[in-house]
Amino acid sequence: MVDAILILVIAVFLIFLIWISSALFGAPFQPSSDKELKEMLELANVKKGQRTADLGSGNGKVVIEFAKRGTEAHGFEINPLLVLLSQKRIKKLGLQNNAVIHWKNFMKQDFSDFDIVTSFQISYIMPDLEKKLMRELKSGSKVVSNTWKFPTWKPKRKLGRVYLYKKD
Repeated sequence: MVDAILILVIAVFLIFLIWISSALFGAPFQPSSDKELKEMLELANVKKGQRTADLGSGNGKVVIEFAKRGTEAHGFEINPLLVLLSQKRIKKLGLQNNAVIHWKNFMKQDFSDFDIVTSFQISYIMPDLEKKLMRELKSGSKVVSNTWKFPTWKPKRKLGRVYLYKKD
């Protein structure tokens, strides 16, 4: 009984720590649902060997699923606790050759080498992110955005609350 209580206290403390660190380091952490992740994967239509980037990769869920499909999957996360959690999950799953999490502000990353970029951001980030991606992405690159739309870039397709954009 004491062990169960101790585990519960530690779990609550870790959740609180992740919540506090999210407030200190960036947007609040909210993972994509399984349904949204499935829609993101369908819209991305990934091919083995493509380079993918997940912006604000959180717990690594999106990065892991793309890596399982044979992409070179990169996550960019500024919350150090979520970076460590993601790296641990990737190692446990044996995906270190296909997946990497960078402790980095994605706004300081050049995305010109990526085929697919995924994002689950917040509304106020979308205008600056749109400009950045339009400037940096190569022609034919795809952007899959969970929930949030870009202000002027028109989506090519939508599934549920997930939008597909393509750089022409």
